[in-house]
Amino acid sequence: MSVQIIEATSNTLAQSNNAATTFEPAQAQDFTAQCQSAVDAIKSTMQQVQLTTVACSYGKDSSVCLALALEAATQLKAEGHTPTLRIITSDTGVENPAQTKLAQRMSAQALRFAETRGLDVDQIWVTPDPLSHYLVTMLGGRGTASVAGSDATCSVELKIKPMDRIRRELASRFGAERIATLIGTRFEESAQRGNAMRERGESAAKAIRTETGSLQLSPIADWTETDVWKLLNGSERQIGFATLDFSATISMYEAMGDSTCGTVSIAQTTKTTESPCSSGRGGCFICQKVSADHSLENMLDRFPAFEPLVRLSKAIRAGHLVPDNRSFLGKTIDNAGYIRVFSSAYAPQWTRSLLKWVMSIDATEDDRAAERSEKLGRRVARRFPRLLQPEHELLIAFQWARYGVQKPGEFFRIREAIMQGKRWALPTDQELADLQAKSDKKVMGKTFGYVKTDHAEQGKAVFADHWRDLIGTESGCTPDIMLTDNGERAMYRNSSGDLHDNIETSDVVECDLSALREADGSLGITYGDFMWWAASEFAHGNRTHNDELAFLLREGVIRARKGYQSVLGAYQRHNRALTALREQGSIDTLADIQVHPAFTTSIEPKTASAPVLIVTDKASASKTEAQGGEDEQMDLFAA
Repeated sequence: MSVQIIEATSNTLAQSNNAATTFEPAQAQDFTAQCQSAVDAIKSTMQQVQLTTVACSYGKDSSVCLALALEAATQLKAEGHTPTLRIITSDTGVENPAQTKLAQRMSAQALRFAETRGLDVDQIWVTPDPLSHYLVTMLGGRGTASVAGSDATCSVELKIKPMDRIRRELASRFGAERIATLIGTRFEESAQRGNAMRERGESAAKAIRTETGSLQLSPIADWTETDVWKLLNGSERQIGFATLDFSATISMYEAMGDSTCGTVSIAQTTKTTESPCSSGRGGCFICQKVSADHSLENMLDRFPAFEPLVRLSKAIRAGHLVPDNRSFLGKTIDNAGYIRVFSSAYAPQWTRSLLKWVMSIDATEDDRAAERSEKLGRRVARRFPRLLQPEHELLIAFQWARYGVQKPGEFFRIREAIMQGKRWALPTDQELADLQAKSDKKVMGKTFGYVKTDHAEQGKAVFADHWRDLIGTESGCTPDIMLTDNGERAMYRNSSGDLHDNIETSDVVECDLSALREADGSLGITYGDFMWWAASEFAHGNRTHNDELAFLLREGVIRARKGYQSVLGAYQRHNRALTALREQGSIDTLADIQVHPAFTTSIEPKTASAPVLIVTDKASASKTEAQGGEDEQMDLFAA
């Protein structure tokens, strides 16, 4: 994104706003009092706690909330108090690139603003757990896109859980009862939002005590959208205090398709007339929860570099309900050896296509930046953030090995092709239309039958790496993960007393490339050597999925929570079952499965009625495969 373009547009908008926005003295006085009333409520809340946080996306409502909080902190400091304020912003990893740039710009401005006033203000960025990254979930075969009509687990995984995690960390330091959170919710936003706010008892005047013990205040709960734009467009005289320059925020909403920001007089806008910037929607560029998202598409005239992102989002939408794009094998085997046949995550061929497109978008943008840098003799940055970091790519490789549905070595073959200059073109409009025409919602969520395997569950599975058995602990090639401090083979004993091969642990499943980074933090020759080694081992496809799985774990590249060995053991058993099934016939498509010798439309009643837990990356499973249902198959973030 070109900051220069935004600044030029913002200056133009600011001039336009100054010319168009005229407040009558009484109106200005009333609004000044309204702003001060919100500031007073925040001050009262701040004085009750040690830490105040602002949940800020840098959209219009949270920006107003931040402006009021900064003024409240300024007034309290003048009165002899020293409030501590932290701005918490969620970066989902798939934000509208312009929104990301706006958040970074406005955050820097807020911190400079606070520094000049001697305020204790800092910015905290939160991101989702690595395996919950939206693209890692979809491309890795762990789940599908969150679409309209399905559970909003995308919001939970990408925003709510990361926010909750940082709040828990802060609570452990300050105590939950000593923390207050300011949020920019408004009753007027929608009937649904208003009802939910009333049920929670949200108030603009008095903070409420949440279930966690912290305080929560909604200082603009009673504000209209008109009021929001009054503050963002207003001068110090009109709002009663000096605040941030929100011209870039206004420009962002205008770029999303709302030209009224700089042309409609704020003073003349009432509830009965069209509100300025009423339809602009920031957030994830790849969002499928809305029926049609034009926010990023409307920005293409100004930012044509975003076109591949728009087309990728359209491709995901077009292919979502296509049966050929779905995998129909469940991820677990029940205690009688059956695998349920139903539309679950995306099919191997579809996730391969998605990964090729995503990696091609990133590589093409890298190519462009490198060419421009060489031509101009200076570093030229990418025009949008990377869609997948190397850590994300290896988490996808891990999931492909874990689920055993792709051909062994497929990730490394795709990556090697990208490194050799291969680029896969995104589908054309006609190709997208033809793809969407193949959609068939009727097969989604329907159980077609079961596949019988010879790998029934018998107690907890045990993760094992047979390479470790072969190489022992004496070899110079032995990774540190294999050894105890005494040089013996390191093993993990679970709560049931079973011994497992050891793994590097962390709070969540993640990819750790710290050992492969250069002194300056970049991924250089060491990482290149590792990827060459991995490709030489697996790209030829003559190794098994379990070999790939063990390799990534053995080298410490993939880390997981303590006790995850039992989950890995279950996946190893599942992979062995799939390998045995493939020896009898193809299981790539629903048609293949239905003519497979092991396929059946019914199983023993006692097995059919027993819920089969979906293996998860959490401490416990929250759903069962036996439950079925359209929502389950459409949104498998937990699987």
